[in-house]
Amino acid sequence: MEHSDAIRLKAAEQYLLGEISGDLRAEFEEHFMSCAECAADLRAGVMFVESARDVFRSQASELVAAKTAGPSRGWLAWILRPAFAVPAFAVLLAIIGYQSGVVIPRLESSASRTAAPRALTSFSLIDSNARGEGAAAFIVQPDQPFSLYADVPPQPSFPVYTLRVESEAGAAQFAVSISADEARNTVQILVPASRLTPGPYALVVRGASGSGDAQGAELARYNFSIAYAHSSGSSNP
Repeated sequence: MEHSDAIRLKAAEQYLLGEISGDLRAEFEEHFMSCAECAADLRAGVMFVESARDVFRSQASELVAAKTAGPSRGWLAWILRPAFAVPAFAVLLAIIGYQSGVVIPRLESSASRTAAPRALTSFSLIDSNARGEGAAAFIVQPDQPFSLYADVPPQPSFPVYTLRVESEAGAAQFAVSISADEARNTVQILVPASRLTPGPYALVVRGASGSGDAQGAELARYNFSIAYAHSSGSSNP
């Protein structure tokens, strides 16, 4: 679930009211574990409900009279169901506490590391044979990202280009899309840490018409191999 979907569906309110279920509930739970804004909405909702319950407890006589007059309705009845509400709040607060104490700080720490200046190892595929007759060999640190440089053969007929890294068997590892303007310059592709295991790969450049041409015409193929530095069981190329 995207954050925009959570806002549109009022997922936080529906979740607290128990009116979201099935796949949507699971998607929202996965979303708010990494969304500080939705977590804050849930915390505010829990605080509101707890405060409301305290007020209602202080007016016990009026509430008893109201319940005697007829069955409770809507969110007020939900608040006054301690057999359901107390365990639900306990679980919800435990989840939010874990998120606030562990998940979000971890994400913030990761973001800080990403934003900090650092050296990035880069490898050029520009000199590699674009038709598979040669292969560049790179040694990388398994816990560090690196980048690949490549050129896109100019083709004025294509408004969109896809650069896809494939395994030796042709399985896609990941892909990025660029515009024709971006393709005029040398392209740098960031490879996340440990995204590619040791072995042979190919960076396949395809041009697409942009009108449902998902596969696109192959324009270039840059073969290369990856080996981990100081990794047992892998040999230097």
